[in-house]
Amino acid sequence: MRILSLLLLIPSLAVAQPPAGQMDPQQIFEQSKQMMLPMMEESLPAMKEAKACLQKADDQSSFESCAEIMADLDKKMRARMGPIPGNQDQPMKDPKDIEWNAETKKDMLHFLDRSILIGTAMSDCFKQSSSMEQMQKCSQASMPKK
Repeated sequence: MRILSLLLLIPSLAVAQPPAGQMDPQQIFEQSKQMMLPMMEESLPAMKEAKACLQKADDQSSFESCAEIMADLDKKMRARMGPIPGNQDQPMKDPKDIEWNAETKKDMLHFLDRSILIGTAMSDCFKQSSSMEQMQKCSQASMPKK
């Protein structure tokens, strides 16, 4: 579920401040919006599909089918984003290596719910914002509390 971890990084990537003497915040915002919005629009339906699949999963085999949805998305997003500084570029765990049980299902559904919520909020903020300041205010106001 590496892609879900990447989505959780989106707020910090989107509002990151550049080192002194580099691009101004508006340029960073525009580039982040241009790169991240299409990725969110592609990842949200896949996460919702994986969640619906996972809700119905009742054994290891069906779980692995659901996890393949996220593995495919993970590969696409890694290819598009490239390495993220400070984030180990480790491949997603093979679904066959994850033991399927009720607790795993519950944890993964919770993680998907949170990721969908955050991805939706960030997508909406990007669409509504025309500046870094607006993006920061929107993302602070719309991020779910733990």
